[in-house]
Amino acid sequence: MIQYAKEFLILQVRFAQKIAEVSDQALENVLMDHTMLRNLFNLRVSHDIPNPLWDEFIKGFCASDNLEDWTYNFYLQRMAAEPDASDERRFFGCFSYVYPWRGTKKLRLHFENRETSDHGTLSKERMTLRKSELSAMFRYIQANHPDVETVRGGSWLYNIPAYLRLFPPDYVKTAKPVGYETTFWALWGQFVARHGSVRQPAAAQFLACLKTQKTVEGCLQCFPYQVLRPECSIEIFYDFYNF
Repeated sequence: MIQYAKEFLILQVRFAQKIAEVSDQALENVLMDHTMLRNLFNLRVSHDIPNPLWDEFIKGFCASDNLEDWTYNFYLQRMAAEPDASDERRFFGCFSYVYPWRGTKKLRLHFENRETSDHGTLSKERMTLRKSELSAMFRYIQANHPDVETVRGGSWLYNIPAYLRLFPPDYVKTAKPVGYETTFWALWGQFVARHGSVRQPAAAQFLACLKTQKTVEGCLQCFPYQVLRPECSIEIFYDFYNF
């Protein structure tokens, strides 16, 4: 399990503080609605689903004179707890999938930086390997999930040409902007480098941009990239790999 740098959680706190400031919302609500701390803490909680551990975090957060230290220390405590057993994805190198997706015949693609070499995950040197991982995954899907109809993605990565080159052109061209999904990895992942460190200068520019904002929309536009969502028939992938 990757342990993320303190600076990554600081981004979450600073963003929440700014959203609360410009929108006059309670900070504890913004932490739930505009950060991915729930995910990082491995807590199932929402406005409708209470969780005493989240309540503990919020209580300590509101009482702390160092919000960033409290948040990171709480994260470390959660990391030391029992690992999450709910994620049963099968990985093919850096790629995985979820099927069925929300009770449909859609398959949801996921990417995670699991590169172990000194080369960049999406570098030219690793393109052949990344493509082979995808090919192996879709061959497995074809054999084990013959009823899949649609493939769906959703990530900031679809803004990156090196990532787009991995996929069928007819899939890539369907990508549509869906804004800033502030509770998901699909957006926040753009600040994470290898081994859980923070990607600079993107993080520093993000924080500098936040300082000058007066509206929620302005805060959202401080993210370097928004989330793009492509979706197409799975047959396009099978044709692409000549299955």
